[in-house]
Parts: sequence; structure tokens; C-alpha cells
Amino acid sequence: MIRNIVCLLLAFAILTLPSFAQNDMASYWMNKGIALDNLGNYQEAVKAYQNATQANSSSYMAWNNLGLDLINLEKYNESIAAFDKVISIEPGFAWAAWNNKGMALAAIGKYEDAIDAYNNAIKIDPRNVKAWNNKGFALLRRGDSNESIKAFDEAIKLDPTASTTWYYRGVALLSIGKVNESVNAFDSAVKIAPQFAMAWNYKGIALENLNRTQESIDAFDNATKADPNYSEAWNNLGLTLNAIGRYQDAVNAFDRAIATKGTSD
Repeated sequence: MIRNIVCLLLAFAILTLPSFAQNDMASYWMNKGIALDNLGNYQEAVKAYQNATQANSSSYMAWNNLGLDLINLEKYNESIAAFDKVISIEPGFAWAAWNNKGMALAAIGKYEDAIDAYNNAIKIDPRNVKAWNNKGFALLRRGDSNESIKAFDEAIKLDPTASTTWYYRGVALLSIGKVNESVNAFDSAVKIAPQFAMAWNYKGIALENLNRTQESIDAFDNATKADPNYSEAWNNLGLTLNAIGRYQDAVNAFDRAIATKGTSD
């Protein structure tokens, strides 16, 4: 009797060893992929994650990381397929996969599908700041500024310290003519992130629309200080200086715009 039990245990051990080794192999490939990601070597990281999914096809984290790296490599349709695998394998992680799938869809201009993906992420996790923020950005790119502002407002409720959300909220407000409100949004962005060059630049644009010329010049100055290679800000500074008769200063600003074009935009 004892001998039979030992034989059964040995048989069980032999049967389970391949599965155990398979899971180990998947984790090794996963670890290699993460290390390659840290080096910025996305091509090789993709190969590592593909090997991980071959070793264990139900490794949803390997599928997710594969999808993210495929986005980095601008292979968006392949990344969408990877995120679909995550969604089918692990419902508990679907909120992240839906959000990531939305990013891939938005990158190829499928904004309606991206918004649907973000909505699915939000249904699973209503406190998913990234999904609210990404939804707002997709709505803005689709041309629906009013709805984008609502999404950004939800993101800000959850994380009022997100400077990029304040910035995009400002852009949306500016696009529908709510210029004073946009200035307030850009103010919030640069208060959180004083070196946020794009927020300073757009604040300058909004202030110029309000004929607050000196303040707009100050904003453009801050944009160029934050990023000396920001050609758009140099150009906007030049236009504003030229409009008030500071022609030499304007020429100097345009010279900087010309010299830096292509280095930062």
C-alpha cells in the first residue's frame, strides 16, 4: 500500500514538472523583457515577451508588456491584438488592457473605438485617472471639446496634481473660446510644473487673445526659458513683439525660432 502511494506521488511529480518548468521559463523571458525595456531596447524586449507567451500563453502580463512595446515600435494593430489577449485571459486586469488598447487605437486615428475602449476601462475602474485623461484627449482630437473637458474634470477630481490634464483642459477651453478659463487652467498646469514649456506657450496664446500683451510676452519668455529649443514659443514671442513695435527683439526671436526649428517640435 505504501509503495503504491509513493509510485502515485512520483507519477504526479513527473506529470507536473513540465508545467512548473514552463512557468519558470515564461518568467525568465518576462524578466529579460523588463530589463531590455529598462535599456530602451524595445525590439529585443518584444522578442523576449513573445517567447514568454510561447512558454505560457496565459501570461497576461507578458501579453500586456508585449502590447506596450509594440506601441513603442508603432506596430499598433499588433499591439491591439496583444491587449485583446489580456482581456480574454484575465478580466481582473482588463481595465489596464482596455486603457492600453485605447492608446493604440487613438494612435492610428480610430478615436471612436479608442473612446469605447476607455469607457470599458472606466466601467471596470471608475477611478482610473489614466483612462479619464486619455478619453479626454481622444475626445479633443475628435473635435469634441465640450465632452473632453468633462473627462478632464473627472481626471482632475481624482488627481488635481496632474499638470498635463490641466494643460489639455486649457487647450480644450481655448478651442471653444473660453479664454479666461483656459488661462486659469494653464496657470494650474505651470503652478504644478513650472518648467512645463507647452503650458507656458499656450498661456501666452490665450493672454494675447485677451490683449494682455505684456503678460503674454512674459509667458512666451517662460516657455523659451523652460525649453530653449522650443521654436513655436520663439515664433509666438516674435509675433507678439513685432505687433507692439519691438522689431529688433522680434527679429532676434524669429532668428531663434529658425535656428531651433526641428530640434524640439
